[in-house]
Amino acid sequence: MLGAIRHRTGTSVMRFLKKLIPLVSLVIPTLVVADAGISISYRSTPVIIHKNWLDASNWPEEAAVYRGIVTERSLNMVTANFYFDDTLRGHDKVKSGNLVTRHFILKHEPPSKDYPAGRMVEREIDIGDATSAQINARNGKTPGQEGYVYEEQVYVDEKVLGFLPGWLNPNRGAGYIMGVSFNYAAEAELVEYYSWDAYIGKRLFLLPHLAHIYFKIGPSYARYNYDFVDRYLATENKIGLFYNIGVQVQVLKGIKFFSEAEFRGYSPATLGDSFNLENSSLEFVNTLPPFSENYKDTKFGKKWLRDLITQGIRFGLKFSF
Repeated sequence: MLGAIRHRTGTSVMRFLKKLIPLVSLVIPTLVVADAGISISYRSTPVIIHKNWLDASNWPEEAAVYRGIVTERSLNMVTANFYFDDTLRGHDKVKSGNLVTRHFILKHEPPSKDYPAGRMVEREIDIGDATSAQINARNGKTPGQEGYVYEEQVYVDEKVLGFLPGWLNPNRGAGYIMGVSFNYAAEAELVEYYSWDAYIGKRLFLLPHLAHIYFKIGPSYARYNYDFVDRYLATENKIGLFYNIGVQVQVLKGIKFFSEAEFRGYSPATLGDSFNLENSSLEFVNTLPPFSENYKDTKFGKKWLRDLITQGIRFGLKFSF
């Protein structure tokens, strides 16, 4: 019997290890060669809240009735994100370059311990505006002789901002991105919202490594707690979809500032053990001035800037490992 227990224990451990290997194979390369880390961000999120409750304050003298309100609010949403940027692809091709013509001369080194007969070596030289044929004709040199000059096409890496340190290497830092996020927002005596997001996307550079634009898309699972009289909560669970378009800028080593437009929505159907007898709801208002109807003829003034910040733009910091 003891042997059977050991056998089952060993089998369970092997199954666990088999499940663990894919995760390790993803996380370790990410932490070593990719751009992974955490981010914290804030968004003032415009929503429409439908709150319905059963008013039984005068019951049984009067019949209990449903009452309701519709209110537009901006939820203060805080998001914590764990991101795996460049995991699927690693970094971009490190450098680009081109072929250039270089000139070399054959030189004979005298015999030595390692080379008893001596050896012929090539050294790069500058021949000015002349050609190798002109130099050889003037010196009377033929192929294979010491002092013979010849030319070769050599591939040379392009150097862009080469004086910057490695973490600002402009040839690094754009690729596929993915991650998971947790969002939380609440409005007193109305609703509490929290959700989990998973996403995948693509990052492109404006200034390589220093500034990027990106987009991401993925599913979201949300839970709503509607606050009613006497702290009674009606709860519902929903699944939805979100997508973001943003820009990020390198601030310091391992720290990036980002801002992004976010659009999210959820199915009207509830999931699992959802309980929402009062038919309350929360609707996200996905607007981004000046692309909404209210800004067709509006100039880029103070009102536009204020509404841009309060109607869908997320701001945050990313910290790389």
